[in-house]
Amino acid sequence: MEAPHVENELSLREVQLASLEILRKIDAICSREGIRYWAMYGTLIGAVRHHGFIPWDDDLDIAMPRPDYEKFLSWFRSHADEAQPLVALDGYRSKLPFLITRVSDTTYQMVGEYGDEVSELGAFIDIYPIDGSGDTIEQAQEHKKQCMTESRRYLQAGNFDYNNHGVGVAKRVLKRVHSVMLGDKEKHAEKNHALATQVPFENSEYVACLEWDWAISSIYPRSAVQDTKRVPFENFSIPIPQGYKLILEKDYGDYMQLPPENERVGHHFYSIVKR
Repeated sequence: MEAPHVENELSLREVQLASLEILRKIDAICSREGIRYWAMYGTLIGAVRHHGFIPWDDDLDIAMPRPDYEKFLSWFRSHADEAQPLVALDGYRSKLPFLITRVSDTTYQMVGEYGDEVSELGAFIDIYPIDGSGDTIEQAQEHKKQCMTESRRYLQAGNFDYNNHGVGVAKRVLKRVHSVMLGDKEKHAEKNHALATQVPFENSEYVACLEWDWAISSIYPRSAVQDTKRVPFENFSIPIPQGYKLILEKDYGDYMQLPPENERVGHHFYSIVKR
């Protein structure tokens, strides 16, 4: 699948800078409201390896402990006018195919991918809630497997248009039948949320993103994310976990090694334009 080619679309660098401006605003909110967050996934690699974006990456990912995540969403709900042009699109309430929060700058418009279904999407940052997952690695793995089952069922029950791009008629019919058999997608979102929040973050030895990260290896000691430090990122600075090495090794192995040149490409399939 390729990104659509549209007139006046932003370059990769322009998309990166638009995302960075969203992060500046989020950082200011979090600092003022006492909300903890840190860089995650490719953004964490970028901060450590490149002191900025991975050159071919096109988005930013951050994570928050569950209590801070809920506080962040509450702030957006009660300060909607002040937050403009940013909107916080959280999970199934916004018709997204994933159960995390996407903060979107509605000055821009996403063309292709999820932008075809969610009109508020533009340049964005993804925010992942981190929950307690158990006091032993075995408990944490079993807990995450249960959550992964429900998040997959949510995606399958929703039968979102984006997930049917390039799919033949017969497979579309089968996916539609499967979605009907699974029932209302909100039921699976609510079950996933109930499972994910069973163990309080502060009372758990192990933590993980339980609402959308499907990698069973992505379970970390809470001590790895308990404290953060700020590091340079482009012309800004962002918080990363003190235990970033452990996290990146679990998720990516030798994270300082560049991938082969043919793999140095973005992983989204959209264009961003000014509205």
